[in-house]
Amino acid sequence: MRFLGIVALLLGLSLGARADSLNMVVLPVDGRGETERQEALQQGLKQMLVRLSGKQQVVDQPVTEQALAQLDRWVTRYDYNGDTLLARYDTHGLMDFMAVEGAPVWGFPRPQVLIWLVEQGAGRGDMVAGDHELREQLVSEAQRRGLSLVVPEWDSQDRNAVTVADVRGRFDNQLLSASDRYSHELVVAAVLYEGSPTKVSWRVLQGNKTLDQGREESASVEQAVKTLVDAVTDQLAQRYAVASSASQQLTLLEVEQVQTLADWYQLQGFLSGLSGMRAVSLVQTSDQVVTFGLDFGASDSQLRSLLELSRQLRPCPDDVVAGPQWRYCWRP
Repeated sequence: MRFLGIVALLLGLSLGARADSLNMVVLPVDGRGETERQEALQQGLKQMLVRLSGKQQVVDQPVTEQALAQLDRWVTRYDYNGDTLLARYDTHGLMDFMAVEGAPVWGFPRPQVLIWLVEQGAGRGDMVAGDHELREQLVSEAQRRGLSLVVPEWDSQDRNAVTVADVRGRFDNQLLSASDRYSHELVVAAVLYEGSPTKVSWRVLQGNKTLDQGREESASVEQAVKTLVDAVTDQLAQRYAVASSASQQLTLLEVEQVQTLADWYQLQGFLSGLSGMRAVSLVQTSDQVVTFGLDFGASDSQLRSLLELSRQLRPCPDDVVAGPQWRYCWRP
């Protein structure tokens, strides 16, 4: 009962401690006049809408025109740095606005994506990491799209654990083992082949499971990096971005092995932060089992995909006891 009382109290607390690192856009400007600033801020808002929806096509939808008509509502701050304008936007306000307008929203927290990208030149190939000349562009493109990218150090520890041939040859056991030192939810394995055209093949891995894969063509190496980031982000947004729909149904999620208050708080914070999650309510708690009512604005399959992003939350079906709720186990 004491546990339930503390939980009920904490349910009213804000989970605003999650840092929003995706609210800034860096924009080139030709001058510091009103016209130049407004044009830059409009371009920045379009970039924010792409970033928050995960879909490049959002700029052609009515929600973009409606948001641009209220530009001052979304800009929270801007500063100049030489010939660039650093603009910050109200990401949470924009996401609420997009959801009301029926646009897809890819909220926070987003999965951390560890990328092993090999540039296959004339030799054995080089890892785009460390001081590789393409690393800065790779990071910049990921920031543009709002992809939470983790680039390996490619130090002696990495080199002893995995080789560029392992990435190219799809030896995933070595790749996943080398990935363990980095905080991540997903792994991207990609190989860039310079030529005419330049090609890049990629896979998104969740453990031993391949979630998505593709092969893209570009006119140059630099364009191929942009194309790779766009392709991966598009596929992840297809899986995780949610366009909410009206529904009066709650999904009952029963989670076993929630042993401490810290476990509960981490679990409740994860659920509340999922894209499309309108409300998370505590239904019941007993021993080490907690049942939540989830007001989720999209399909069950999308909710399942989002739940898979947690390393601690895994299905644990009980074949003996049937019931309407989903059964998961918490594994700290």
